[in-house]
Amino acid sequence: MKIFLKIFSVAFLSFVILFSSLFWTFNRYMKENHPNEDQLIIRAEQLEEEELEPEEVDEFRALINSSDRVNMVIMGLEGVRSDTMMFISFNPKSKKLDIISLPRDTYYHRQGYDRLDKRKLNSVYGDHGATGVKTVVSDLLLDVPVDYYVTVSYKGAAAIIDSLGGVPVNIPKLMDYEDKYDDPPLRIYFEPGHYVLNGIDGVKFLRYRQATPGSGAMSYVDGDLGRIKAQQEFMKSAFKKAIGLKLPTVAATAFKHVRTDMPLQDLLRLATGAVGINMENVTMQVLPGEDRYQSGASYYFHDVEAVKALLTRIYSEEEEISQ
Repeated sequence: MKIFLKIFSVAFLSFVILFSSLFWTFNRYMKENHPNEDQLIIRAEQLEEEELEPEEVDEFRALINSSDRVNMVIMGLEGVRSDTMMFISFNPKSKKLDIISLPRDTYYHRQGYDRLDKRKLNSVYGDHGATGVKTVVSDLLLDVPVDYYVTVSYKGAAAIIDSLGGVPVNIPKLMDYEDKYDDPPLRIYFEPGHYVLNGIDGVKFLRYRQATPGSGAMSYVDGDLGRIKAQQEFMKSAFKKAIGLKLPTVAATAFKHVRTDMPLQDLLRLATGAVGINMENVTMQVLPGEDRYQSGASYYFHDVEAVKALLTRIYSEEEEISQ
């Protein structure tokens, strides 16, 4: 019996050390390292229409604080800018997944960052890293907590699409765009039709917003909002392929190409909770608001009342489950 206890003790201790090391390595390696990630971000101005009544705030905060939802912001990176941003909210109880796309031109003026281009949401990543984006997105969403971030480069997105075996899309009109000054030079060209896009072409589709002048190709009439709608349709198609037998392969590929501050133990818990999710439980929205010019620059101004209404609908679903 004493020999058994000794063997068991040594084996158990080895197990604890092995998995503690695994968790520590994962949690350290997967995080980003930005020199300004701990820098305090102060909003330079609060627009008058953003003020809510105290009673509204108290009721809204109570709803948020009573929830078990897990929230994160996912960023597709283009160099030092976050080209694509999505707020993801998951309810482990109902397996309901809600996605809010955040236009990259969303207005957010930070103290000390007064240039017109610095007042756009997509500039925050280069200045403060993914941690800073979490802070700003939480502020835009009325202090709803953003628990984690996930970042992925174009190369990573292409690898994930390839792990799915491509993503089916329907392209209704000619897409033709060229940027000789991009590094490397970018050429996007798709004839109308049905495609199963591989990784490289999938990323091109996701990046497309406007046509090269004189090409006769389509440009999204509503600019970045049109691109967001196309991205959401692409993601829906990708989700349909990912849910099921391909999910382990996709997850393994994603690990190689993403950075996140989500600890491994939380990731495993979240993955377990997501088992059984289906497309009926996935909804996609766009941050409510409108495009407007200010100081000669085009921005997307979010509508605080509409944002509150959207988030209330998302979080009220939690109360419906418990009743």
